[in-house]
Amino acid sequence: MKIKLLLVAFLGFSITLSAQTKKATNSLLWEISGNGLKKPSYLFGTHHLIGAKFADTMKVLQEKFKSTDAVVGEIVMDSTTQTKMAPFLVMKNNTLDSLLTKSEYKEVEDYFKSKQPGFELKQLNNFKPAMVAIMMMLFESPDMLKDVGEGMDDSFQKYAKKNGKSLYGLETAEYQGALLFDSDLQKQKKALLKSIREVGKSKQKMEELKTYYITQDIDKLTELFKNQDEENKEFMTELLKNRNKRWLAQLPALMENQSLFIAVGAGHLVGTEGLIKGLQLKGYILKPVTTN
Repeated sequence: MKIKLLLVAFLGFSITLSAQTKKATNSLLWEISGNGLKKPSYLFGTHHLIGAKFADTMKVLQEKFKSTDAVVGEIVMDSTTQTKMAPFLVMKNNTLDSLLTKSEYKEVEDYFKSKQPGFELKQLNNFKPAMVAIMMMLFESPDMLKDVGEGMDDSFQKYAKKNGKSLYGLETAEYQGALLFDSDLQKQKKALLKSIREVGKSKQKMEELKTYYITQDIDKLTELFKNQDEENKEFMTELLKNRNKRWLAQLPALMENQSLFIAVGAGHLVGTEGLIKGLQLKGYILKPVTTN
């Protein structure tokens, strides 16, 4: 498995949405205008484990995308991304067999063996529990990973590079690596064990997430993810709310003299602290664009 796909999987799984009106729930594409903009920009919510073919089926989306001057992503994805993130995935002075008790280690290994006979957890001994949890999630949905092919985010950026469009990242690969993998190891361990013990629940959520995303049913996604576990609230605040604030500080200057196609995880678009509401509060006009 490519490290890049493993990393973006977590973000795709962590979407948190808030209720919108019925009219607004049927599109992941939003037009940004007003507030002195010379040309409209567009905001599109992606799913990191659904391939570019999904976006390719949306004629209107492709027209709006190709009409813009520049593409904006969470990070700029290139040949150096994996190298930059790799150091964050491994433990420097610890190993899984030291971090976990013997019974916990066996519990995790037994899970992987149930999915892949002959698997030995020592292959992952240097990885942080958060990385092991992502691998576990992908073991649960192998068809989803197989179907991704070229991811949407990557596809938009590759098109920009090939066609002379400017390309911007809202944050660095190093920042994302630290965000996802630099939390307390004991908390990561607890989350990994919980994922193993509640694997059926997690798998069901991933399947529902895919269905609701493809149908662009944000109301259903809202219902699916509105309740976060207490232990995840601090992380989710940083994952969505705090990052949105930083992105909202950057976007106005980027949009001022050029039309942008902003492609970020769908969870960043909506809710009272999402990009849609945040841009509206800055004086922009946001309206959904029908893509089907």
